Amino acid sequence: MGSGPAGMTLALKLAQSGQRVALVEAGVLEYEDWSQDHYKGRVIGDSYHDLDGARLRMFGGSSNHWAGHCIPLEREDFLPRSGNPNTGWPISIDDVDPFLAEACDILEIPNEFEEAAYTDTIRKTRFQWSPPVLFGEKYHAEISQSANLTAYLGSALVGLEREGQRITTANFRRHSGGDFDIQAQTFVICTGGIENSRLLLWINAQNNDALIPNHNLIGRHWTEHPHTQLGEVLFDDVPDDFFHNDEATFSLTRARQDQAGIFNAALQVEAYSYSRTKKLVADIACVAPALGSRLFEAMGKKLICGARLHGQWEQAPVDENRVTLSADSRDAFGIPRSELFWQRSDADRNTIVETVRIFANELAETGKGRVRLADWITDDLPIPETEMMAVWHHMGGTRMSDDPTNGITDKDLRVHGLENLYLGGSSVYPTGGYANPTLMIVQLSLRLAARLTRA
Repeated sequence: MGSGPAGMTLALKLAQSGQRVALVEAGVLEYEDWSQDHYKGRVIGDSYHDLDGARLRMFGGSSNHWAGHCIPLEREDFLPRSGNPNTGWPISIDDVDPFLAEACDILEIPNEFEEAAYTDTIRKTRFQWSPPVLFGEKYHAEISQSANLTAYLGSALVGLEREGQRITTANFRRHSGGDFDIQAQTFVICTGGIENSRLLLWINAQNNDALIPNHNLIGRHWTEHPHTQLGEVLFDDVPDDFFHNDEATFSLTRARQDQAGIFNAALQVEAYSYSRTKKLVADIACVAPALGSRLFEAMGKKLICGARLHGQWEQAPVDENRVTLSADSRDAFGIPRSELFWQRSDADRNTIVETVRIFANELAETGKGRVRLADWITDDLPIPETEMMAVWHHMGGTRMSDDPTNGITDKDLRVHGLENLYLGGSSVYPTGGYANPTLMIVQLSLRLAARLTRA
């Protein structure tokens, strides 16, 4: 169920292996207001995007509005953090690395994510940009011609039937009218980082909370990637290949993160034009004439580069950030709408502030550059509400864990307590690093396809 990057990757891979597959999508080929209305909901806590604006209910899912930024999770992102029991994946990077090259092919990006030491505590990494791939457009013809795959559009999942520990039947409802059922050996829900939780909560409630034994965990530990402006930076002695697509990304080593007691963060710099860099140097010269004079001389030799500095970082998973069902609002099919409880914590602010301060100090001490921090950082103020917004990266809610008391799925994405119900997408992430989630979503779908093909 679901035709976004998770569901479509899985369906196509299974069909290509000779499996009979039904790909069921709640939306239709194009955006329709009646379909998108099902995604309306309420946000409680910090300001956030409208829930029906942060995702798309149509063929190809939210790939229809993604920007294409891609980088894999890092090896250390899978490891638990000391003192935080909600962190740590039941798999390692070695479990998903075999699927990275194929995932890159699907997203039409080079499998080139070099990591290099920039200083003793700072790493320079590289994102890649997908065109971006719109899954509905890219795979519509292949799905139409497949002998093993049948697509059902405008068909929303409204229930699951079971016998013992097996799901036997999925119940669907069409906007155009008429219900229908599908019986299968295996069922996989890939409806997004909010909808996976919403549907599991609703279906479990229909089954007197007996379908999923650890039902109190459904929707919990939901995370995003907070994002904000951090200031400006001048780099000294910049080589020709320093920027990739006019940007460069930096992060701290895991050892330095642990020492500071913070989570992972990406410091992303976007190169300024010559005139903008010149103005930044002039501003510095007003407060530090000697440094300004040296920087102007370096500019004349094209050895200096200015850039805008912003951050995207990992949010600590907490129990209170969660997806729940509305008690008083339902969609056209009678399913309670989503309510998202989301609030940023002091730990979230501390991660990005400490990261950028360490970065600024390290550049100054090594002579690699200078950072002018945003006023809210230098004045030790809260992040301005107008400067901080998350980026439609919906993670968690149905997290994976070897321990059924701490997660919804096992390491193979099978729902605990059920033999043949699986989940796909970023809702299974225990934590998200700083990496945009689409690349890992595709890797996990390819891994699940390999698992189901062997079964």
